[in-house]
Amino acid sequence: MSSKGDILISGKDLWKSFTSGDDEVSIIKGLDFSLAQGESISIMGDSGSGKSTLLNLLSGLDCLDKGSLKWKERSIDNLSSSTLSSLRRSFIGFVFQSFYLVPDLTVYENLYLSAKIGSKNMSRDVIHKRIKKYIEKVDLKDREQHSVTTLSGGEKQRVAIARALICDPLIIFADEPTGNLDDHSSKEILELLLSLVEIEKKSLVLVTHNSDFAQYTNKKLFLKNGTFYD
Repeated sequence: MSSKGDILISGKDLWKSFTSGDDEVSIIKGLDFSLAQGESISIMGDSGSGKSTLLNLLSGLDCLDKGSLKWKERSIDNLSSSTLSSLRRSFIGFVFQSFYLVPDLTVYENLYLSAKIGSKNMSRDVIHKRIKKYIEKVDLKDREQHSVTTLSGGEKQRVAIARALICDPLIIFADEPTGNLDDHSSKEILELLLSLVEIEKKSLVLVTHNSDFAQYTNKKLFLKNGTFYD
């Protein structure tokens, strides 16, 4: 990927725990994390190691118990939920394992809905042009007006990648993006994601169980017992 630039996310001494019955279980234990512009980072670890929890913390979807988190040198620790949500829409795009597309809508309509929600100031004409651009980039021109329920798993994830990019965020968070796909589709989707992240000059945080996929990122982090290890 491209050379690294300014720090986009900086987390210091991050802690997160959950209550299970009478017990408090620490999931994230004093982690430091940073992501630079143009950098790609893979996060690996066993199921239950806290990978998705960490993504939720870094994206402001969940609150820290302790520690500090900055986006582009701006602390987000005490922001209101509405301010944080507004910042997130233009800062981070998400690709999930389970797609999370709206089943009653077409490919085009799913992207249009995401663009309208994600960018309040984007005109209808600009949205249309961006949808056309990304539908072509993910090779779904012939499926544009099809309901997403008719798509294969790989095609659904292509729509999800286009959705993540539609509002031009600085960062893509991909949480097990190939987890519901067969081996062939997984390789195609990962190659597409990495290619578009490179072309669009985005930063990437990739959560994966696949060590081969992790080799394609600038940095590999391994999460175990709530902390990173080599």
